[in-house]
Amino acid sequence: MPFKVDTTVLLYIIFIVVRYWSSTLAMTSGGIISLLLGAISWARTTALLLPLPTWVPAIATLISPIMILTPIITRILSTRLNNETARNYRWSTIPRILDQVQTVISTIVATVALAYLFPDRILSCNLDQQWQEFFKSKNSHAIRSIQDEFRCCGLRSVHDRAWPFKDRNHGDNACELQLGYQRSCFAPWREHQHRTSWMVFAAVIFVFAAKIAFIRISGRPTGWMSTQSQSASQGGGLPAYFTPRGAGRRGYREWYS
Repeated sequence: MPFKVDTTVLLYIIFIVVRYWSSTLAMTSGGIISLLLGAISWARTTALLLPLPTWVPAIATLISPIMILTPIITRILSTRLNNETARNYRWSTIPRILDQVQTVISTIVATVALAYLFPDRILSCNLDQQWQEFFKSKNSHAIRSIQDEFRCCGLRSVHDRAWPFKDRNHGDNACELQLGYQRSCFAPWREHQHRTSWMVFAAVIFVFAAKIAFIRISGRPTGWMSTQSQSASQGGGLPAYFTPRGAGRRGYREWYS
């Protein structure tokens, strides 16, 4: 049975996982599921010679452990510093920068994965271009691997650029006669491209779910919210420039430094 993913159902599952599971379990499960989906999509892209760029499932695989290890390593390094000011101001910016970079990269990966799903004519064009490159370069290994995997001949039809290639000793029906395959490769190849792209997209979604769970575990907001909360706690609920400490040249330098 073909593997199909509905976006609404997928997002609902992510919401249930983050909302009702414990934060630690949600973060761990999200990271593991994302890693598995990314690894499977990476293996399929390579084995089935799909038109999806290899770097897309590769990043989808690696982004999950990087997302989990980044805050851990940052916390370990920050605890080894003796300078309290350096730890608060220098090391507190590193997780925020890395978090923003990971978010941008994950968004790019998800966008590229969706681009190989919709619209359908773009996907068909990508498959045709990939096959044409194999045929033009006489890459018999690539075309034969696809044909043997799906037990098919040619792309659009059993006679369309099939292996064995047409020459003096072989006609358009050489694949059909020698291998006995009776269907073209377009439909099964296209279906596996669909599945792989959905896996990459789901892997990114689970990364975001694990990130939300980590924020809940840490028990504090990130980015500019954490900066404002730190300023408020130092000034009795007000930012530094509204407090006596913020008055004068010293407070001015502290706020804008």
